[in-house]
Amino acid sequence: MRLLAIGVDHRSAPASVREALAFDQGKLGPALEFFSRALEDQEVAILSTCNRVELYLASPGESDPLTSTASDLLAQFHGIDPCVFANHLVTYHDQGVVGHLFRVASSIESLVLGEGQILGQVRDAYQASTERKTAGVILHTLFQSALRVGKLVRERTGMDQGRLSVASVALDVARGVFDSFTDKTVLVLGAGKMGELTLERLRTMSPGRILVVNRDPNRAIEAAARWNGQAMPFDQLDAALTAADVVVSTTAATEPIVTYNRYVRVQKARRNRLALILDIAVPRDFDPAIGDLDQVMLYHVDDLRSQAESNLLERRKGIEPALAIIDREAAACYNRLVHQRDAGLLLQELGLHADRIRERELAALFAAQPDLSPTAREAISRMAIRLQNQFLHHPRAAVRSAVEEPHHDHPTGHPHPVLTFVRHIFGLGDRGSNSLKRL
Repeated sequence: MRLLAIGVDHRSAPASVREALAFDQGKLGPALEFFSRALEDQEVAILSTCNRVELYLASPGESDPLTSTASDLLAQFHGIDPCVFANHLVTYHDQGVVGHLFRVASSIESLVLGEGQILGQVRDAYQASTERKTAGVILHTLFQSALRVGKLVRERTGMDQGRLSVASVALDVARGVFDSFTDKTVLVLGAGKMGELTLERLRTMSPGRILVVNRDPNRAIEAAARWNGQAMPFDQLDAALTAADVVVSTTAATEPIVTYNRYVRVQKARRNRLALILDIAVPRDFDPAIGDLDQVMLYHVDDLRSQAESNLLERRKGIEPALAIIDREAAACYNRLVHQRDAGLLLQELGLHADRIRERELAALFAAQPDLSPTAREAISRMAIRLQNQFLHHPRAAVRSAVEEPHHDHPTGHPHPVLTFVRHIFGLGDRGSNSLKRL
C-alpha cells in the first residue's frame, strides 16, 4: 500500500500558480476521471480551494505513485508548462499523507487558523471522488477519518472560537480602514458559500447599505433577503461598483471580472473617492493592476496573510493540543490502513490454504472410491465447498471486524494481534511483519 499527496498551497505558491492549477466545479469531475484513467489501479481524490490544490493518490499494491508522473499529468490536464509550478510543488508520502490531510481538515494548515470552511471543502472533495468512483477502500478510510478528526480537534481545542474565515479576516482589514460603516455602502460580489459567509459577518458591522450582485439573479435576491441587502442585476455591476465604498468579491469565475480599464471608468464615475476592494476569490476577480490606481486599496487572499498571522496569535494555545490529537489519530489511521491491507492478504492466503486442503482431501477420496459417478463426485465437491465456506465464515468476519476500527494501543509498524493469532491457529506462518517492512 502506498499513499501520495502532491500539490501547492498558500505557503508554497503564489496565487497565480494556484489559479493555474485550480479545479472549479466544471473541471473537477473530468479531472478525476482523467487521473483515474491515466493512473491505473490507483485511487484518486482532488482537494481544490482558494488556498490549496492537492492531488491524493492511493495504490493498494507496492507500486509507488510516481511524483513525476502526477506532476506531468497536472500540467497536461491544465495545458500548462510544468515549469510554471514545479518549484512550488509539495509532496507527502504514506503516513505523511495521513498526517497532512488531518492537519488540513483541522485547519492547522489554513491561511486562517481555525477557519471552519476547510472541513466542508474536504467533505466535498471526498464526495466528488465517491460519486465518480475514483475512491476505493484506502481513500474511503483516509477521508472519513480526516473528517472525524477535523471535527474532534474543533470540539476539544476550541480553535474555531470566533468562527474565523478568510472573509472575516478581510472584513477585519476593512475595520482598520474605516472607523464606521453606518454611512458606507458595501458590495458583495458573489452569492456562494463565501459570499454568504461575508454577508453574515457584515451584520455585525451595521453598514448603511449592502448590495449583492451574482450572475444568477435568483441567488442574489435570496441572499440579499436573508441578510437585509439589496440585489442588483449582474449587468448593473458598474453601477454597483460606483456606489460601493467597500467591495468584497467572492465569485468562482475562471478569469477576472473587472479589468483595469473597466475600473478606471468606474473610479472616474466615483469621482476618485476612496475604494477598498477585498478580492478573496481564486482565481482573482479584479485585475491586480487596479490596486495601482489613486484612492484604490486592493487586497487579495495573499495580502491578508499579515492579518491572519495577527489572529493566529490568539489561537496558538490550541495548536499543541490539536497536533497531539492529530499525531495520535494519524498513527492509528495509518495502522488501520496497513492492517486492512494485511487482512486482505491474510484472507486471500487463508482461502488458498483451505482450497489446497479441500482439493487434496477430495483427490484422496476420489482415488479411494473410483466407482463414484460424476454426479456423486460433483455433489461431494459442492458439499466440501459449502462446508469450507461455513467453517471460514466466522474467522473471516472476525478478521475484517478487528481491523475496521482505529486502535491507538497497537504500536505503529507491528502486525495486528488478531491477524497474528489467526495466522498462528491456521498454521500460516508470521508474514505480517515482513509485509510491513516492505512499506
